[in-house]
Amino acid sequence: MAVHPYKKNLQEVGKSFRQMFHKSALVRWTTATSILFLIATTLLPVWRILPLAAETPFIALHYNIYLGVDRFGPVHRIFFLPALGAFFLLVNLLIQARSFRTQKTLALFFAAATPCVQFILLVAMVLIVLTNV
Repeated sequence: MAVHPYKKNLQEVGKSFRQMFHKSALVRWTTATSILFLIATTLLPVWRILPLAAETPFIALHYNIYLGVDRFGPVHRIFFLPALGAFFLLVNLLIQARSFRTQKTLALFFAAATPCVQFILLVAMVLIVLTNV
């Protein structure tokens, strides 16, 4: 019986994913660092912004040095940055797994870029929280 092509591709990605984590310490460290940055980006607004939700229905979502606060929104919009970070993490891990066997340099580039993106999102979240508190 023939295996469906999508199932075969998923099996190959899973196998490549396991192989990537077993062979490369850089991938393990950058993924762990990215996950820690993502957790911090998620927990920071939960800790500091959600207690303010009962008092103010809208919060500042963006600060511009020329105009000051230029974007307000409901409290749930603060979680756009953690969602964006999770999306980047998953997409970069998928690209790493697909390209680890054939183009190892590309996979390691994505592995190194992921914590940088997560750190930038964490800094943005810290600044948003400081603007609102």
